[in-house]
Amino acid sequence: MSYEPAFEALKNGDFRTAVTLLDKAALETGYTSDVINHALTLALYRVGEKSRLADIAFRVANSLVEHDPSSAMDYFQRALIAGLDAERVRRIGRIFESWALSAPRVERAPIGSTDRVAHVVGCLMPGASSTEYIKMLVSMLNLQGIESAIFTTEWSASWFFNPVALAQSQNSEIDAAVNIASVEGDFTERAERIAQSIRDWGTRIAFFHADLSEQITARVAAMRPAPIQVNVNHGAEMEADLFDGRIHLFQAALERTRFSQPAEWIPPASDIETRLRTTKPVTLQSMGLESASTISATFGDLREMAGNGYLGALSEIMRRFPKHFHIFAGEGTVKPIRSHLHSRGVLPRVRFLGHLPDVAPLLGLIDVYLASFPQSNSQRILDAMGAGKPVVVLKSPPDSDYTCGAELVGVRELVARGEADYVAIADRLLRIPAFRAAQVQPMLDRFRMEFRPECLGQRFKQFIGKVSGM
Repeated sequence: MSYEPAFEALKNGDFRTAVTLLDKAALETGYTSDVINHALTLALYRVGEKSRLADIAFRVANSLVEHDPSSAMDYFQRALIAGLDAERVRRIGRIFESWALSAPRVERAPIGSTDRVAHVVGCLMPGASSTEYIKMLVSMLNLQGIESAIFTTEWSASWFFNPVALAQSQNSEIDAAVNIASVEGDFTERAERIAQSIRDWGTRIAFFHADLSEQITARVAAMRPAPIQVNVNHGAEMEADLFDGRIHLFQAALERTRFSQPAEWIPPASDIETRLRTTKPVTLQSMGLESASTISATFGDLREMAGNGYLGALSEIMRRFPKHFHIFAGEGTVKPIRSHLHSRGVLPRVRFLGHLPDVAPLLGLIDVYLASFPQSNSQRILDAMGAGKPVVVLKSPPDSDYTCGAELVGVRELVARGEADYVAIADRLLRIPAFRAAQVQPMLDRFRMEFRPECLGQRFKQFIGKVSGM
């Protein structure tokens, strides 16, 4: 039977038709055709059918894992980025644990000889929050007398939704040796090269800044290239027992971990104080905001802000204050946000600035930072706190994945118990200048106590001493 119409539909961007035809083709071939499986999962990704993508990719991966582990990892990764359920994520973790059992063990370094460390990261994309974190961390470790080398895995390059065979990372202004991985070969070959590079560098400790969704990074960890390995949990920890210690950026994640290795909360940091001193602030006139009585802002991925709950709260705030303006800055499409705000009659007082390399020049303009919910950009919350801006956040349930905003702010008067309370807090801040001014110092005090870059380097050094002495 010819499957040419299915591939033609995919090529022409008719992804809905492609899904229908390729789904039928996959059933007819029993999910044994590499070409059809690849095309079907790509079409499902393009139409956003995450649940089906997760199910089918996991099924294909399981059929490959015994005889073609490289291809299995490729499909496991497709399933994971689609939002695979916790039980099947754990099953993938057990596969990596079984691979680690056969990995050659590198002898532990003598206690106290941990003056150089490796950081294994998926990618160093300019302007990405993960890149800024790594840049800050290695600089602060250097001040503590600890040398760093960075090894990227380029996990999403030369892959099904990103077929260009070029590394995405850029080596820019990082105070460390940077080893950008080659994207040639299959997942196993790519992981083997990275693991060997780490061994050749002779590091004592390797920090893996990733979860299982980066399958190449996880495969490197399973190859045990360093005597001591630590997983750094930026949002989801790596669900596999491949490490000697774990670092969590958020306390809620530390409390949820099921692993027994030494673990510690080391919160994120921001260099906003330096950036504020070295960047030129924008003016109300240059932004066309002279008529504003107050201004709020939300920064980050616009897809995290498109939920009706957050937009409804913002619309109500703007309805209550006819001379209040709001600024959005971040990547992503503005269409759903514009549509909602237009329907509420507040769109003329909203400014969309797109992605900016640095939001520091904007912070002098704003009176209040409104964190989106349920998702929010933690780095931008820290930037606002470090600039002394009151930050309004919504408190999520303790078992939620969205607790970071409330955890960072930590000031009772600014943490809302629900959407109505969120609006009420913002209302009070905008309506009562004295209340707004009273929140400035608590923001600055908390930032300076917990989230300065110097704290990051000191805490990592202490943890390195802890795990190296085990």
